[in-house]
Amino acid sequence: MTSLNGCRVLVVGASSGIGAAAARRFAGEGARLVLLARGEEGLERVAARARAAGAEAHVLPADLADRPAVEAAVQEAAMRLGGLDVLLLSAAAVIFGPFEAAPPEAFDHSIDVTLRAPLWAVRAALPHLEASGGLVLTTGSLMSQVPLPTFSSYAAAKHGLRGALNTLALELRSRGSRVGVAMVHPGPVDTPMWDTMTSATGTLPDPPPDGHDPDVIARALVVRAERPGRPETTVGLETKAVELLFGLARPAADLLLVGVDRWYRSGRLPAPAPGALWLAGGTGRESGPLPGRDSLTAALWLGPRLLPRSPRSAVRLAGNLGRAALTVARSPGRLLRAPAAPAS
Repeated sequence: MTSLNGCRVLVVGASSGIGAAAARRFAGEGARLVLLARGEEGLERVAARARAAGAEAHVLPADLADRPAVEAAVQEAAMRLGGLDVLLLSAAAVIFGPFEAAPPEAFDHSIDVTLRAPLWAVRAALPHLEASGGLVLTTGSLMSQVPLPTFSSYAAAKHGLRGALNTLALELRSRGSRVGVAMVHPGPVDTPMWDTMTSATGTLPDPPPDGHDPDVIARALVVRAERPGRPETTVGLETKAVELLFGLARPAADLLLVGVDRWYRSGRLPAPAPGALWLAGGTGRESGPLPGRDSLTAALWLGPRLLPRSPRSAVRLAGNLGRAALTVARSPGRLLRAPAAPAS
């Protein structure tokens, strides 16, 4: 696929964040769109931006935790567009807090929206994609390969989605299908998630010092749709550095991630109740409360822009990392000691 002009695209999770940014970007390339999410208000705003760019855009509100609703929406999308060329998966819902604190129903709902709904959509869309030789295109995550303390349901869902789609890609290849599968993996992204999420602790996490602008990820998704040969793309050298650290120097990566845990738990702002996990909260916003940035090398971003937002937060960050180091040092071998050799 070299041109997206006239391409028939279903965007799942289009009412805010990366999904909304991707819809705008695909519209600018001349794609024909169906936008799917819970929030009709947000979908209409995203559709209005797409139409202002000259694109055809249809709105399909549906509860992504409802399998029959998702399957019906995919069929409706294919009918409205006369088929499907790209299924773009960008839906996610999170519950913040330690694993044991997250209510089981909230944990399960996060899994439903972030893992099961995309797979329901893939299953329903496959016959249409087979007919067109189309593409399953997914907003993955660094957390599909690396743990994320206090976001266990999200990490579980992203790990599961990556595993399922990579398996599907091999099955499609084995039987000679023309359908492609591609994933784009960002690190932290400046989306509305950071100030609307549901929390098991009653407070929001202290957010990262900054994150990628959603438009950066949207541009990467457009590139993968135009040139889908690469199955997985990690956005940002700093994101790739964390991947490599976790794969090659696990004790150091664990220390870093314990520090991330401390950082997130130090947040003090009250969380909205019940939060975006349960509400159709997408309002069409692409960006959230973080300082958004473009994708530059890790070396460039290990400068003033990545310094904490104030002297107070700098002190808190240093304290969190220091306590993390002590936690690791006092854990007898659990993080720093090499695994014992298997018994012979």
